[in-house]
Amino acid sequence: MIQNRKENQTLGRFRVDGCVGSLVDKNGVEYFYGVATPAKGDAARAQIFSAFDVLDAAIQEAGDPAIVKLNVFLREIGDKQLVRAIMRSRYGDTLPTTTFIPQKATDERVSVVLEATAIGPSRDSDRAIPVRVDRRTERATIVDFADVSLGFFGGFVPSPEPIGAYARSFDAFAQMRAEVEANGFLFPQVFRTWLYQGHIVLEEGETQRYKELNRARSDFFYGTRFLEKYQPKDAPLRAIYPASTGIGADDVDIATGCQAIKTDRDDALVVPLENPNQTSAFDYSEFYSPQSPKFARACAVKFNERCSVYVSGTASIVDQKTVFIDDPEGQTNQTLDNIAALISGDNLAKHGVSGFDAALEDLAVARVYVKKPEQVEFVRNVCEKRLASVPVVCVYADVCRDDLLVEIEGIVSCKIA
Repeated sequence: MIQNRKENQTLGRFRVDGCVGSLVDKNGVEYFYGVATPAKGDAARAQIFSAFDVLDAAIQEAGDPAIVKLNVFLREIGDKQLVRAIMRSRYGDTLPTTTFIPQKATDERVSVVLEATAIGPSRDSDRAIPVRVDRRTERATIVDFADVSLGFFGGFVPSPEPIGAYARSFDAFAQMRAEVEANGFLFPQVFRTWLYQGHIVLEEGETQRYKELNRARSDFFYGTRFLEKYQPKDAPLRAIYPASTGIGADDVDIATGCQAIKTDRDDALVVPLENPNQTSAFDYSEFYSPQSPKFARACAVKFNERCSVYVSGTASIVDQKTVFIDDPEGQTNQTLDNIAALISGDNLAKHGVSGFDAALEDLAVARVYVKKPEQVEFVRNVCEKRLASVPVVCVYADVCRDDLLVEIEGIVSCKIA
């Protein structure tokens, strides 16, 4: 069943046979964000088939938009070849951009979770505008509409040769950049990245694997002037980086993905957002990393009288310090408070994105990463209260600091103020 939108909202919800999600109106184009879990089956093989049945039924109910991006969360990463075979049988040889993520669902009965993004013309034929979806490879899908090109890129893992977290992270970034540029985009047009690193907080030599990832990202990003073309005219001078999530995974390696935008529209804004509750990550002291993390807290993307906010991985940090140590409920509430402050109309306007407002209820989709199984109920109880209608992927993952217990990211569909 698909709910009607309120007058000033661009967001609608749906629930169809095991798939929950959102439909976001982009003024003639509709985005589908769906989270599908198996409706039947005990063995992993049966569950994977069932999850795709659930997803396909939801896509059909939503008007059959084209899947452009698929994140596959697997209890056993070895099942990815089966997933690929199922996808080819359903979608043909050219697959949507796919990233296999070795993170276990917090529901121990579930072997696979599918998080899909699909795009198509509005279901209102009087408002629909043409949408062209080009699935080029499993690592790149390009979408064109209304003089805007969007690039969805994912599934990048290092080549076999590099050794060590720094070298392997740098190689994964290099592969990502090569794919972005091979498909007609410039690397500075990237506005969102995802980094999944195995054993993220373990030591590596005299340092830590996540600190080595940050060092590689800083070196790789050096000299890149991200998104300058799309900043508000009166924007203050500041560092500009993509929004990002850097999170642990059950694999031993790193996988990366990103999104990019290309347009000459005069009304296009792609604006990194900082959080009034937090120190900018790139201004962290050396205590947290010799090379500070180079990412923005979120990125607002506005054109065609619509605005979405891509929220980076967010945790229980105030200024630059972890708060609510050993308190999963307190950390979850603080994390959600941080997101609420980040996406508020006041914060958007402060960054030059006026005419929009957003609250937690406007999340089109969210991911909740929980560190410890014994704490999942505390985290889930808070999320069920404060994210009651939001489609959520909830998985186990190590967070980038030893004292952080939960991390949350998402995509927000802003209200029209």
